Amino acid sequence: MNSRNDDVCYSGQGYWDQYHRIDLDKDAGRTLQQETWLHCFIPLLQQHGVATVLDLGCGSGYDAMTLTQLGFQVKGADISGIAIEHACAQAAAAGLEIGFLEHDIATPLPYRDGEFDAVISNLTLHMFRAEIAAAIVGEVMRCLTPGGLFMFHVNSTDDIPFRSKLQPPVVPLGDEFFLFGNGQTMRFFSESDCRDLVAGFSLLQLEAVRMLRPDGQVQKCAWRCIAQKS
Repeated sequence: MNSRNDDVCYSGQGYWDQYHRIDLDKDAGRTLQQETWLHCFIPLLQQHGVATVLDLGCGSGYDAMTLTQLGFQVKGADISGIAIEHACAQAAAAGLEIGFLEHDIATPLPYRDGEFDAVISNLTLHMFRAEIAAAIVGEVMRCLTPGGLFMFHVNSTDDIPFRSKLQPPVVPLGDEFFLFGNGQTMRFFSESDCRDLVAGFSLLQLEAVRMLRPDGQVQKCAWRCIAQKS
């Protein structure tokens, strides 16, 4: 990642490898995260007869493993080699066949046109500037079958005060895009930002959601978006 603020595009592999080295030992709360960010998508995947799914920004592979256990054919891509190594090991230990791949999703995706019935991206697209996120969504469109589903969560502008307290200092980079003290880049979406992002799709659902801590305090404010390729 470049040092000049106006050149910062997104946190690179070094940041995410370090993040996942720390995160691998933090299983507490993972079930709560999946209940908030993944399980809401599963009924619609089943209703639409989805067979093939891409988990974009799959991290350590927990969502991909859950989907595979439910009978979906899943591939996952993530920039972190540490995360992918762990995901492959976990899948092998569970006897699951999942196509995990170390890949920077801000670059063209190494998948065929129309390869997937659905693409899921949980809390990933907000790591990028607007123009890069738009390019990623263009690749998602290419990789989806006609009628394919695009399902994702991104941080809401309502989340800015909560995130700023967690990761100071905060350096504004423009377009509701910030560099936080731990080296993470993050953009915060308004409702109109979400609609613009999926302008080429049919929008099925756009909902503001909150994830709460066990003590009832707000942990994250986000948008839940479900769109369909025409």
